[in-house]
Amino acid sequence: MPLHISNDDASFIVLFHNNPNPMWIVEVDTLQFKEVNDAAIKHYGYTRDEFLNKIKLSNIRPVHEQQEMLNLIKRIKHSQTIKKELTHIKKNGRFIHVNITSYNVVFNGSYCRMVIIHDITQQKQKDAKLIEALDRINETLESITDGFITLDRKLRVTYWNKEAARILSINKQTVLHKKLWELYPYYHELNVFKQLKYALEHKETVKFEEHITQLKKWVCFTVYPGADGLAVYFQDITSQKHGEEQINLKNESLDQIAYINSHIIRKPLANILGIINSLDGLPCNEEHMEQPIKMLKQSATELDNRIKEINTRVEKTLR
Repeated sequence: MPLHISNDDASFIVLFHNNPNPMWIVEVDTLQFKEVNDAAIKHYGYTRDEFLNKIKLSNIRPVHEQQEMLNLIKRIKHSQTIKKELTHIKKNGRFIHVNITSYNVVFNGSYCRMVIIHDITQQKQKDAKLIEALDRINETLESITDGFITLDRKLRVTYWNKEAARILSINKQTVLHKKLWELYPYYHELNVFKQLKYALEHKETVKFEEHITQLKKWVCFTVYPGADGLAVYFQDITSQKHGEEQINLKNESLDQIAYINSHIIRKPLANILGIINSLDGLPCNEEHMEQPIKMLKQSATELDNRIKEINTRVEKTLR
């Protein structure tokens, strides 16, 4: 049964006319305002006479929403209560966003709807700015060349950018709101699991490198703790690591070359010098020179081979 009210009711005067929120009573069949409170008059800019005698409910609704309004009134004609977000127009033409709560009442013998209005325009504007800011942040995080993920305090994934998906070969839809190691148990055995727990428990930033055998990748992680969990940046450093390995191999080759220079080459060179020294003071006839010349030839050939070996190693190192 609808509530029966009239301007003679003391409780109505208190709850309606003294309410700080805009309120009005509209006749269902005619959409005419039957009563408005001072808060509505102040907020919408119409006088009491204009509300009651010159405008209807349709005047405060945008033209493109008129049919929707009529359909809504038909649907809720016999409903007790309805709550809805709508767009209203003030007398000065300004559009506002409102939440309305509408009650089925009988006012001075007419079937009406009593409506209480909450202006949410400022909140909607704040929400829009917040969404815009979040979109900009999201756009930035999706465009960076680092993998970036966030985890809540239970280490469930709350954000996963496209670079994270590329580096770790897991798409966002698969892992969002889940624990990584529950989907891929091998992560539980990796150092990254221990480092995440450490950063969360000790509230310390940690940076470390990890070779993920299953992905055949080296990854550098930086973990930042926060009030709601962890933010994790990471890069694929596989190419860098391969470069370091090549440098190490070249250094090993250079060490070997240095060893050859200091030890192996010195042997035939010492032999040649020794033979030359032994020739000093000997008669220069063919009989005395045959053996030393043979030894010089052997040592020179050995030295030549060693030099060729060094050249080969140098060429390989420089490739």
